[in-house]
Amino acid sequence: MNEIVITKKIQQKLLWLCLVLWCGRIWAGVTVEAPVINSISVVDTHLNFVTTFPPDVVNAGLELRPTLTDAWQSAARLNVPAAGGVVEFTIPKPALDVAFFRLKAVMRAATNSAFSTESQFVTMPPLGPDGTNADEAVFHFKGVVDGSDQIVITRQGAWWQHVNWGWPDGAVTVNATRWNPSEKNFLTTTGAVPFLPENYSLTAVSLEKLEGRDVVALERTNSGLVVYLNDTPPEAAPYEFKIRFKKATAKPVGLRHSPRATLKIAAQVDGSDLLKITAREATWQHGTWSSPGVVRLNDIAWDSDQTNILMNTGTNTFLPATVDFSTAKIIHRQGRDVSTMWADKDALWVSFADNPNGSDAYELDISFGQ
Repeated sequence: MNEIVITKKIQQKLLWLCLVLWCGRIWAGVTVEAPVINSISVVDTHLNFVTTFPPDVVNAGLELRPTLTDAWQSAARLNVPAAGGVVEFTIPKPALDVAFFRLKAVMRAATNSAFSTESQFVTMPPLGPDGTNADEAVFHFKGVVDGSDQIVITRQGAWWQHVNWGWPDGAVTVNATRWNPSEKNFLTTTGAVPFLPENYSLTAVSLEKLEGRDVVALERTNSGLVVYLNDTPPEAAPYEFKIRFKKATAKPVGLRHSPRATLKIAAQVDGSDLLKITAREATWQHGTWSSPGVVRLNDIAWDSDQTNILMNTGTNTFLPATVDFSTAKIIHRQGRDVSTMWADKDALWVSFADNPNGSDAYELDISFGQ
């Protein structure tokens, strides 16, 4: 077992060094970089692209192909400012189940064209009940995860963003639709039908983890959800989960008053950890690799190795007892991988996950009642 761990750590260190050197070249030569597809979203019957181009582009376009073996074909010609920068544009949604996109740019000082990495577009039926409850729409994921990945879910679709180690080897499935993620990958519906219909809520959501040895965590955003998948042990492992979207209802009136408060959580994370906080106590649950040792909640030092429970009382009071946890918002975060939070009115759950070699200092600042 020790030999496996050491090998993994050596591989991580070499990969991290390569990434540092590679990123250094990117930032040192940012003016000659290839174009990048930043995001894809759906607007009615169109796809909306947000892209970034280097300066001195004299000819640019979007290319498409239905499969990896088909020839690239032009999908749109683009006007890029001489200084480069962000270019946003839309095209009609292709009448295809799967499509691959890339950007092409001809630059003034270059002899060859520059291309972006490919982004894949996959269609499926809109989210709906899975047969067990007609009042819920379900996003049912099954796949093998190795490292860190994020899935951003909005009413228009789901965007895959890979972060660390290998992305899934082969296809994952969402509601039985095969999805082959690359570094960036978009999943949506055909036509003008929303991915998540309006009669389902993006805030009244629950997560059911069916399989997975490490982190599956949700975070609310202004326009959707982020799913964090983080597998920190060696090798890859299967994951399966369901996200249940409840029927949309009117917001209740007369919400209870919550005092204003801020909670700053700080820890040295190596692997994965989960923190649950209620008005009564904080509970630290260590997952993989090394435990963080001393954790700080505001100005309170907590040795999580000695006791994994910290009572919210006396000199260890870290939050007002009457705080409404459903008002929790992330206002600051620090750390090279995952630091996220999910809350309801009576509790919140904070997930940390650090996949790269070694450990890193993590901070998460959360406000209440604002």
